[in-house]
Amino acid sequence: METITAEHFVRRLKRHMEEYDARFVFFLGAGCSISSGIPGASRLVGDWLPKVHREHTGGSIDFDEWLSETFPKHDKHNPAASYASVFRRLCPTPLLRQREIERIVAKKDPGFGYAVLAQLMNHPEFGEKCNRILTTNFDDLVADALYLYTRTKPLVIIHESLISFVEVGRTRPLVVKLHGDALLEPKSLEEETAELSKNVTDVLATILKETGLIFVGYGGNDESISGFLSGLPANSLPHGVYWVNDAKPDTPFGKWLDQIDGAFWVRHRDFDTLLLLIRREFNLDHPDERRFDALMDTYKETFKKLSREVTELPEGAADKAVLETAVADAVKDFKIWFAVEMEADRYKKKDPDRADQIYREGLEQFPDSAPLLGNYALFLGNVRKDMDGAEAHYKLALEADPENAINLSNYAVFLHEVGEDMDGAEAHYKLALEADPNSAGTLNNYAVFLHKVRGDMDGAETYFERALEADHENAIILGNYAGFLLSLGRSTDGFENLERALSKATDRKDKILQYQYYRFAHSADSQQRHNALAEIKALIHEGVRSPRWDLSKNVERAREDGHPDMELVEQLAKVIADEADANTLEKFPAWTEA
Repeated sequence: METITAEHFVRRLKRHMEEYDARFVFFLGAGCSISSGIPGASRLVGDWLPKVHREHTGGSIDFDEWLSETFPKHDKHNPAASYASVFRRLCPTPLLRQREIERIVAKKDPGFGYAVLAQLMNHPEFGEKCNRILTTNFDDLVADALYLYTRTKPLVIIHESLISFVEVGRTRPLVVKLHGDALLEPKSLEEETAELSKNVTDVLATILKETGLIFVGYGGNDESISGFLSGLPANSLPHGVYWVNDAKPDTPFGKWLDQIDGAFWVRHRDFDTLLLLIRREFNLDHPDERRFDALMDTYKETFKKLSREVTELPEGAADKAVLETAVADAVKDFKIWFAVEMEADRYKKKDPDRADQIYREGLEQFPDSAPLLGNYALFLGNVRKDMDGAEAHYKLALEADPENAINLSNYAVFLHEVGEDMDGAEAHYKLALEADPNSAGTLNNYAVFLHKVRGDMDGAETYFERALEADHENAIILGNYAGFLLSLGRSTDGFENLERALSKATDRKDKILQYQYYRFAHSADSQQRHNALAEIKALIHEGVRSPRWDLSKNVERAREDGHPDMELVEQLAKVIADEADANTLEKFPAWTEA
């Protein structure tokens, strides 16, 4: 078996993927998880032995004397070899062994090496060539790293009964736990790990038929693994086998390594430093911190929506009082700027003066909070109609954090719709997309800008499509895209997106108003126009509007298409945008009949 350095290995790994379309499977052992806080076998044996000694003797017998009598084969230089026998003494039943394993792996997060591996497995060029993991570990660190750092969810096979769900041709990341999961029949003892079932070996043989195999952090002590590998067909593992460790195993597994062609000993033990070299060679990015901000943003926004729903429960509702108390307690527990935002949000509709006061007091406590400054700017513009105050606070927010994508995007919309600074708006849209290229909201707003301000239809469609890739179920994006398509006369696609938007916009009356307007302005069916107008009339009588919403492109298309109530189409656009009084609609027969 040829010996190579870790640097040589990572260079070869990349070149073979690039030039030969080579695919590799990583085989991860317990050594990979040590830096993430999960002890290896040697450390566990060292932790367990004093517990077993105390439990069995109460400390009445000298430890070394007891150890030599109880575990005569124990080797202080290789304590991992005693793992199974010590574990059996510590936890004599399967249930107790499972509970101990659960305890060991609980509350552990993936460290540097796993984060880099996740980036590699999700890489647009190389990911599909190395996104399959075989492991004897019970932990969830691979799956957790993929989800936490890349938002990718792998298929995880935690029990041999699930192996039939593996589709060899699928490109989705795959994790196969060969000895089970911490929560479901983990296999630890020699007799439990002595043999893999035939359905498992059949699937593994198919996976390894056209790949290379990379062992990292693995001791090579499992008879089941060495037995399976020894029985592989001769044409398996065409891209080689790489044993990453500082020593060769003196086991049947080691003999198998010596006997096969294309096996290489990578003299390097540490998982994290190996992945450090891989990160450099493959030019991988660090994880994006905004991923974690986005998780908290989702938590806070969904709580904010829940709080608003509780506030809007009718007076006298059976559980209103207790739910309001629960919301108030939750708000107090935030202890950050968001508590101010939540308190202000309760009063924005029913008492804007009180909301304003809460914001101002909150900014005395958190004067440099970019999110709070940005939210106050939004409130001043949308609720108080104080445009000068809004712009001043947007600027303060961006001074506090020039790369806050939400504030950049909201300020761009402000400059577009209120400030009438179109060049400034476009510059801030671009800055927002640099800060967060996958923000569905910013992509959508920029698409609207390109459509209605720049008249760049190709650019607008590109950004609408990117927005829907980022969030394909978003009612606002679907509705805006529908309005865009209908303004171009693309009725089939337009109405398809419009129906999807209407089905999802149940809690946004202003958006339903816009979408029904698209139906009224563009439908060729008189009954559909009549029904849409009836919906519009009911919403307008409720006081629903979409201030400043520009419907001019749809008005132009309706005129080109020869709409039978063109004057009503034009006046409705003004009323919906809150630029004309609803009473001006009473002169139209179609309106009074709706």
